[in-house]
Amino acid sequence: MENSSVKQYRTMLTRTVEPFFGADGIRGITSAQVEKWVDWMIHHRGYKPSTLRFRFNILKSVFMWAMELGLTDTNPCGPVELPVSRSRAHRDQRAEICIPSTETVLSVIAAAPERYRCMFWLMAGCGLRLGEAMGLGRDRISFADRLIVVDRQVACDRDTGSGRYGSMQLRHVKWREDGEQGRRVPLPDVVALALRRHLRDHAPWGEEQLLFSNATGTGLLYPYYWYGRIWRPALAAADVDYFKSHSLRHFYAASLLSQGVAVSEVSAWLGHASVSFTERYYADLMPDAPDRARLAIDGTLGASRHRAQLAGMTGMTAAASAQ
Repeated sequence: MENSSVKQYRTMLTRTVEPFFGADGIRGITSAQVEKWVDWMIHHRGYKPSTLRFRFNILKSVFMWAMELGLTDTNPCGPVELPVSRSRAHRDQRAEICIPSTETVLSVIAAAPERYRCMFWLMAGCGLRLGEAMGLGRDRISFADRLIVVDRQVACDRDTGSGRYGSMQLRHVKWREDGEQGRRVPLPDVVALALRRHLRDHAPWGEEQLLFSNATGTGLLYPYYWYGRIWRPALAAADVDYFKSHSLRHFYAASLLSQGVAVSEVSAWLGHASVSFTERYYADLMPDAPDRARLAIDGTLGASRHRAQLAGMTGMTAAASAQ
């Protein structure tokens, strides 16, 4: 398990589980208590349906693990039904996605510090996550093939043995193992131009030839520096309301899907674990899908019907001529 996941689970334990159940262990927890816990998360924590379901499923998995180890005989989460369905949670999760307009994206890119502007292009034009943009090296870019290989990211999760965040590290991309081939993402001309300008003005640094470093050019770029000194000032300079930099990745997905690019290809370029995950998140971003469906069926069944009608008319004409 990635250290970032361990950190996330520890945070959930200290902020969501222990404040309600205490730290006395799991043997005495009943289904009735779990139901009260769910109600507490809704009314006292104000969790959204997707957050509620995520925390509930984690606790349910913990009890399943405890049963396998013989630490408890039952899973009190089993009989508990959440007040919000999975489909409703997914709908609400999709509704939370912020997709900035093209004008907003271009304004923010123009307002970005010149040294880091190309990162904005990579997220909006190639769908890279922030950490993946930080971890992009010169040798991962092929201008000839018009592709970039995304197989590394910068993350503040170097293992410290405690499960807490450690120092920064350059490692394999999310949900991939060391040595596994990364994804190949198309390199649009507008992003290629931004990359060429960046490489012209800023030499890659380190053994990995990373394109972006910290302010002094001596180490990895930290997320807190990015948000505090790069991202927020760019939004302010562009005079737009705050949104997360991850929304540039949503903009990339929306731009492709709205223009009819196959969801399977978009999913691969985004580096999602499955196409169903991409569909669940971005199903509402394909407004012309019904039109494409109608055209496809009309093109198949409509053409066949037309041919049948023509054949019938030809037969009738032939019969009339014979008479």
